Amino acid sequence: MPAIAIFDLDKTITRAPTWTRFLIFVNRKRPAFLFHLVRILVQGANYKLGLASRDSVKVVSLRSLSHLSRKELEAAAEAFIEREVTSGLRPGAVEAIRWHAARGDRLIIATASVDLVADKLARALGFHEVIATRLDWSSEEDNPAPRLLGANCYGAEKLRRIEAHGIERSSFAYSDHVSDLDMLLNSDHGIAVNPSSGLRKAARERNLTIADLNLPEIGFLSDKVNASK
Repeated sequence: MPAIAIFDLDKTITRAPTWTRFLIFVNRKRPAFLFHLVRILVQGANYKLGLASRDSVKVVSLRSLSHLSRKELEAAAEAFIEREVTSGLRPGAVEAIRWHAARGDRLIIATASVDLVADKLARALGFHEVIATRLDWSSEEDNPAPRLLGANCYGAEKLRRIEAHGIERSSFAYSDHVSDLDMLLNSDHGIAVNPSSGLRKAARERNLTIADLNLPEIGFLSDKVNASK
């Protein structure tokens, strides 16, 4: 039975978060986007203050896409991911993915990023499955913005979706953020990737591996596997 390796996406595989940069990529030639961006930033601030949900930030941001059809957004996502694969990935993450692929491991992305972006990156990097925030395109309006289909795949919701995917425990799990701590602890080998301060502290307390995937060296993976034999 193949080992299961679960990777967070934003700031774990990629150097920077993808969603806001994708919105800017899609809307960069639209002056009207500045008004949307202000609304997104205000909603983001409200979330930080506990006055709004994290899901609501994504709902507001999706409204900036209503001027494009699904076909146009799919094409834009392809172009964005092509650029991301060329210059936006952590070298060590790419090497870790290759290492797992060579072992025949089951590769899964689990991310709060939307499927519009995550599915294409997963396909480009050879992942088998994607657990992501899903979009609903069923509106009959002309050029409607996609809507959230279910909850944002973040924190406890991400772990719930992983378990609903039939995975009781993974062999390897990678993330940069403390919101994924439970996902990392629910793995034989939890790896804190260039971690946030909160995750770095938790990783030290819980004896998780801390890895700098801005570097291509991934000797820690072989060391962990050998140590567990």
